[in-house]
Amino acid sequence: MHERGLAEALRIESQPMTAAAVPLHPRPAVRALAARFFGYLSADGLNYALGFLIYGWLVRVLTNQQYGQLSIATSVYQALMMVAALGLDLTGPKLISDFGGDPMLFARRAQHLRLAAALLVCGPLQVGGALYAWHRGQNLLAVVILASFSMVLARALDLTYLAVALRAPAPLAKTRALGLSVYLVILILCTPLVREHLWLVPVLNAVGVTIGRLRLGRLLRLHAPTSHAVARVGSAEIMAQGIKAGGGQLLLLILQTGDVILLAKYVSVGAVGQYAMISRLYLLGLAVLGAMFNTFLPEVIQVTHQADKLRHLFRTCLWANLGLGLLGAAVFYGMGAPLAELLAHRPLPAVRAISPIFAVVFLLMSVANPFLSLLPSLHRGTEYFVGVASAAALLLALDLALMTRYGAVGAAYGQAMATAYLALFSILVYLRHVRALHAKNLEAAARDLIGSSWQV
Repeated sequence: MHERGLAEALRIESQPMTAAAVPLHPRPAVRALAARFFGYLSADGLNYALGFLIYGWLVRVLTNQQYGQLSIATSVYQALMMVAALGLDLTGPKLISDFGGDPMLFARRAQHLRLAAALLVCGPLQVGGALYAWHRGQNLLAVVILASFSMVLARALDLTYLAVALRAPAPLAKTRALGLSVYLVILILCTPLVREHLWLVPVLNAVGVTIGRLRLGRLLRLHAPTSHAVARVGSAEIMAQGIKAGGGQLLLLILQTGDVILLAKYVSVGAVGQYAMISRLYLLGLAVLGAMFNTFLPEVIQVTHQADKLRHLFRTCLWANLGLGLLGAAVFYGMGAPLAELLAHRPLPAVRAISPIFAVVFLLMSVANPFLSLLPSLHRGTEYFVGVASAAALLLALDLALMTRYGAVGAAYGQAMATAYLALFSILVYLRHVRALHAKNLEAAARDLIGSSWQV
């Protein structure tokens, strides 16, 4: 039986999926999971590598004022991109499983909802932001904010969640590299225009990533199973779960990055910069944890209605995350400060003080991330939102108490305590869900047994 499950899992990884080829509860093979993990990791790695090249080119060709205006506009549209995404990065694979019909039909329906959210919610907010900048005499910023709406529209076309659901990391990696490479080439070719018209930067970025995402859609059609079954999930449910998960993701982004802004009120600009170096390295580490979660997610959502199988599979996922957490913590502790000083070519005392603390933060997040990210797929979107919102409120209180006395070190301790709270909260919600599911499974088994006895 085990050999048969192993062979089936390997066969699924090597062939396009069809409705008949998908087993009801596949047992993931270690080799297949490892290949998938490194596929997602390479996609993120290419994304960060090309992003770093783009960042370097922009710093080189733009003035400090232009780059400052672009950074403000980027902060605005990154938050709005989270709104337009409707949380499908977390809820999409499970909703596709529940959908029951053609996954591409689900993707088109979700895309329409995302575009509606972009046009009806994000668009007016960006116009308001542009008008506010214009009234303050920041005409250049106003124009860039308006132009960056193209990035919000491009985010609505993203199909990462569909690639995860279809276990297709290779097309995701290739098309991400394609999109960013196109953007980098166009950016270099249009450098004289970009210097004169800063608004072209987000527009060209949107053109590049949209080319990659359209290509991803064509490739995923080859992997998607064909099904004529009637869809069981409507637009209202997609939107309802998306609002909860998307709101939680937005708050999580604020939780993980907002302390840099608050810290500027209490310490020097140099100390803020040193804190930001480690904070950005931490965000890079979170991408690795995200790749590991996406590796297990398709199998986990297959067993979300069976308590015993969910516990067994999720335990494997948790151990894998803990392994990454220990490795990442060792990197932060032993290499974080030396690496930052090597790149900066100067001593960084604040980095040396906070790197060991962020080692603990990363280890705690490796525990929290699988539990927290799974909650929307368990239809626990409300708990997900409440957990992140309460953690953000706790972090704000901790920062106000600790930053005034300990500066950047206090901010790092605040992150550690807020992350520990987030881990504890999500673990408790998960355990409560599994206990309730186990009782429900026993009740269903008892009803089946009684029914079969009556038939006899």
